[in-house]
Amino acid sequence: MTAGTISARVRLGEEGFAQLLGVDPSTLPPACGAALAVADLRYEVLCDRERDAQLLTALRGSEAEDLRPSGPHRAADWERGWSENLRELDRAASHDVLIPKYNKYDVLRLMGDYVRVRDRRFEYAVYTALRHWCFERWFRDCSAVTEFGCGTGTSLLQLAETMPHLELTGCDWAPSSQAILERLSARCDRRIEPIRFDMFHPDTSVTLGAGVGVLTSAAMEQLGHDHVAFLDYLVAQRPQVAVHIEPIYELYDDSVLFDEVARRYHRHRNYLSGFLPRLRQLAQAGVIELLAERRTGFGSFFHEGYSVVVWRPASGPTSGAPA
Repeated sequence: MTAGTISARVRLGEEGFAQLLGVDPSTLPPACGAALAVADLRYEVLCDRERDAQLLTALRGSEAEDLRPSGPHRAADWERGWSENLRELDRAASHDVLIPKYNKYDVLRLMGDYVRVRDRRFEYAVYTALRHWCFERWFRDCSAVTEFGCGTGTSLLQLAETMPHLELTGCDWAPSSQAILERLSARCDRRIEPIRFDMFHPDTSVTLGAGVGVLTSAAMEQLGHDHVAFLDYLVAQRPQVAVHIEPIYELYDDSVLFDEVARRYHRHRNYLSGFLPRLRQLAQAGVIELLAERRTGFGSFFHEGYSVVVWRPASGPTSGAPA
C-alpha cells in the first residue's frame, strides 16, 4: 500500500450519527448513544488506490456467478439460517447469538466513501442506534407494533426492552423464527406473538388493529419487484404508521461510480425495486402520506441497506390504491 492512501483515523460519534439522519444531535434518544457505545467506532476513510481496489472488489463481487438472487426459492435458505441462530440461542445466555451472520465486514460504506473499521461490531452498533431512533420517532404513540420479516427478532427485542407499552407481533415465513420468538417471550417475560407469514403471498386473515405500527427491516429487500401484493395488503390494513429500513434502489445516484457499484449488486441480488416510486404514486393519489424517505449513506460493503422510508394512510376514507 502506498503512502497517503488512507486518511487519518476518526470516530463516528453522536454528531456523525445524527448527520446520517439529518437531525440535530440533541434530539437523539439516550438509547442511540448507548447503542453506539457498545462498539469501537473508529474508522479510516480509504482513498486513492486503496479506494479503487475496494471498488474493483465490490464490482467483481456484484457480478459473481455464485451470488444467489433473492426470491421465493430462498425460503429454505432462511429457515436453515434462522435454525442455526435458534440452536445457538438454546445453548447461550446472551442474545448476541441472534445477530445475523451477514454483519461481518471490516470495510463499510459511509457518507460516500469506503471506510475500514477497527471493530466488526461497527455496522450492527450503528444499525441498532438507527432502529432506536426510528422507534422513538415513529412508534412512541402506537399501541402495538407488528414486524414483517422479523427473522431472529432483534428489532422486537429492542422494542420490548425500550417500549413496554407496546403489544408486539413478529411475522416471518421461517418456522424457526417463530421458535426464536417463543424463546424470547419466555426469557424476557414479555409476550411477542409469533405468526408465520409469507410476504410473497400475504395472508389477509392476519389483520392489524387500530394504533398498530408496522416495521420491516432488511426484509422487503427479499421481495425484489414482487412487493406489490404485500404493499397492497399493508395499505388495505391502514396501519397507524409504516416504517421501512431497507435498501432503496431509487435513492442511489446513477451518475456516481460509488453508487453504480452498489446498484449493480442490488440488481444482481434482485433486491427491492420499484417500492419507493409506488409509494410516491400512492401519495400523489391521496391514498397515503409519505412522511420520510432518507438515504442515510451508511451500508455494508456491497450496498446500503439502511435507508428509511415512512408512510401512513391518508386521513379520511380513500377509494383504494390506484391501478
